[in-house]
Amino acid sequence: MRPDTRLQTMNRFVRNPLSAVLIAVLLAGVCGNGWAQGQMRKSLGPEPGRLAPTLNDDDDETEDSESTESQAQASDKDTASGETSAESPADANDDRTVQPDVVTAQQQRYATLRDTWSRRLLPDALKSDVGTFTLRDSGVRAIALQAQNVEFYLDQNIGYYVKNLRALLEPRQAGEPVNFDDPEQFDIHILSGELLVRPKDLDALFNNYLLDYQPRSLSSVTNKTSKDTLTVEVGARLFEFIPPVGGLPTTLEGPITVTDDNKLVYAPTSVKQFGMPVKSLLSGAGLDLQTLTPFSREGIKLEKDRLIMDPETLFPPPHVKIDNLESATLGDDGLTLKFSSDASDGGFSDPPVATDSYIWLQAGDARFYSTLLVNANLQLMGDSDEPLRFNLYHYRAQSAEGTISAQMDGALIVRVPNEFKIDDEDVHQYSGLTPRSASAD
Repeated sequence: MRPDTRLQTMNRFVRNPLSAVLIAVLLAGVCGNGWAQGQMRKSLGPEPGRLAPTLNDDDDETEDSESTESQAQASDKDTASGETSAESPADANDDRTVQPDVVTAQQQRYATLRDTWSRRLLPDALKSDVGTFTLRDSGVRAIALQAQNVEFYLDQNIGYYVKNLRALLEPRQAGEPVNFDDPEQFDIHILSGELLVRPKDLDALFNNYLLDYQPRSLSSVTNKTSKDTLTVEVGARLFEFIPPVGGLPTTLEGPITVTDDNKLVYAPTSVKQFGMPVKSLLSGAGLDLQTLTPFSREGIKLEKDRLIMDPETLFPPPHVKIDNLESATLGDDGLTLKFSSDASDGGFSDPPVATDSYIWLQAGDARFYSTLLVNANLQLMGDSDEPLRFNLYHYRAQSAEGTISAQMDGALIVRVPNEFKIDDEDVHQYSGLTPRSASAD
């Protein structure tokens, strides 16, 4: 309907008295109904989702004051009730009261095992210098090593047979763990034991290590041992170049003795070339082996007619520390070296698994790969009935083909094969790791 039409209609209603009365009655009903609804809203409060209007009359202020006082009294009662009740909501949400039984039991077991794992199995030689135990540092300066009936190799078949041995693996930098990936970082301090250097071990030591340089006076060394005698067959180059290729076939025989400063001395009593004795000829001419075939390397050197060997540095790293080399005995099976020390070799614990061939590490800290083993408790053994053949420089490849199991007291049992594929990386690949002494606690 257009606006002018609506206006005409309203004018007709206004000019008609009856119509005006009806309109007034209708308006009064509507307003009355709205006023009633407003009173109900005032008494019941605002509709849900609608803010209550602000009222300024005195009656409303009185009612608000009484309501506030009632709420404060109720709050005081709730506070008093909360202080006296043991089952208050705050306590009900406290972890110590709502923690499930299964979690509580697990934490109790963990606390007991944690005490077990942090218990240090210290032999006598380590008991005098012990620091505080932390999660990253056992506080023990070295690792105690016990080994029995083990073929211990470094690299390229260079090594020796361990009949029995008690020793300390000592890092050269105090406070650092023993890093098995860096053999130059630690020493083997022998407390007691017997090592057997077999003829094949001597061959590998000379040909693959001591004579691994050019030009050299000696080559192609072959060793044979018998009672009190070491027989050496070698190609000798006079003055390091005669003959230019190979060497003069030379055979030396003689005993090995021990000096007061723990050196080994090989003094040949017989020297032959092409099967003919030449020692007396050399002596008559005022010559000696050192003059004809000069030889000096770390751990070994010719002095006149004596070959002097230092067992501490004779083999590749890790080098050994010797307090007392009691004896060196030659027999058909090789050269047996017997060691002792002023430090006690007592207090060693038995390995976790009873076996006649093992390496047992206890106490101290070790690094394997990039893993730090705190408070060492590890037994290394073969996975067969044969004696363990352990290769230090390739322990990663060897252990990769083995298995590791754990016991409840935290002991790790590592079983490795004697034969394995050598495909690991350079032995010094982890030697550049940040030292623990430079790390934040």
